[in-house]
Amino acid sequence: MESVRKPLEEEARKQQMMLGGLGAVSLFVAALGITNTMIMSISERTREIGVMKALGCFLGNIRTVFLMEAGFIGLIGGFIGSILSVFTNEAAKSMQITDIGSLWTMITTAMDPANSPMSIVPLWLYGFAILFSICIGLGSGFYPANKAVHISAMEAIKRE
Repeated sequence: MESVRKPLEEEARKQQMMLGGLGAVSLFVAALGITNTMIMSISERTREIGVMKALGCFLGNIRTVFLMEAGFIGLIGGFIGSILSVFTNEAAKSMQITDIGSLWTMITTAMDPANSPMSIVPLWLYGFAILFSICIGLGSGFYPANKAVHISAMEAIKRE
């Protein structure tokens, strides 16, 4: 059994590294997407920012408005991702996988797939994923929010 377990562990480790790298790339792309969305939002609302500054709004309040918007984008993404994860997990549990190869046949005969779920995801992990996506949204919205704070009030009002 030890000679079977070692290659399986090595293969599982390789798959985890590959999926982790794929997750990191998708997280980076999502962060760039949020940053791009926030930069476009600031460029479209430059006049609004100028009016807020002209009326005496604190710089921290302007930064907070854009950080809250970026955090909300992350929150929505976290909710959608968690909901898709729940549905995918339930769909995978209900599927019966047939013979893929001799290795898979050996694994399925060693364990009864009807009684053992393919994956168990605790509820706290969904909460952590949503909180993490909010943090990613806030982190990627920090640069655009600071860019909004440094816009000149006079130039922003004159701009069309």
